[in-house]
Amino acid sequence: MNELIKPHAFMLDLDGTLYVGPHLMPDTVEFLRFLREHDIPHIFVTNNSSKSAAEYRDKLEKKGISVREDQVLTSGDSSIRYIKKHTDHHKIFLVGTPSLENDFISSGFELTENDPDCVILGFDTGITYHKLEMAGHFLYQGLPYYATQPDITCITEKGLTPDTGVFIAGLEKMTGRLPVILGKPSFPMVEAALELLGNTPSEKVAMVGDQLDTDITMGVTNNLISILVLSGETDEKKLQNFNLTPDLVFRDIGGLLAHLRHVY
Repeated sequence: MNELIKPHAFMLDLDGTLYVGPHLMPDTVEFLRFLREHDIPHIFVTNNSSKSAAEYRDKLEKKGISVREDQVLTSGDSSIRYIKKHTDHHKIFLVGTPSLENDFISSGFELTENDPDCVILGFDTGITYHKLEMAGHFLYQGLPYYATQPDITCITEKGLTPDTGVFIAGLEKMTGRLPVILGKPSFPMVEAALELLGNTPSEKVAMVGDQLDTDITMGVTNNLISILVLSGETDEKKLQNFNLTPDLVFRDIGGLLAHLRHVY
């Protein structure tokens, strides 16, 4: 029964789950205190590759959430890990923010427009026509093609804003090609997260988030406990029309906290 589900570790989405824009959800601080007091391993996973793990750590601490940098996993981090572990690519044409560029450079990659080994598309909040033009040229040439995440939108305090999926759709319209996704909901993100959690068995790890296409899809398709909160991009109507069913659904993180107090 769902009421008996007891996760041993957590992957926690950020935007729409623990906060929206500058505003923490009412029970976020108490929820995280519960995890610490019960020594429950947890990391923060985000598909937003526009900021580094260090920037997210600073952002969370400004909101009153104490977190180590190694508790934050971005889709940019997952992408770097995958490219280093599973490919021989060194020269990269990267569409991304300065933060993402710095992360790739500090990991030993060369960012170039001259004869790159592959194309990596990130959430670039400063994207230009030139970047899309060059990406299109390289895709026509048949270079390996990756994206940090497939999200169509990103939730902010102003509402929904275009995300990497919009760029993916444009390049698909142009070239007919789709990228290998290295963030949520794909396995590379799960693999990276499980390593950070000390390789806790996947069936004991909960993925908590507000997006069906990424958070819940990743949970269901990768043998995680999938927990949906309806505080961000998903409402009950969207859930009813979705083809996958999460293990647990709560109005917000406070509902999950009440559940944990029941099972612990």
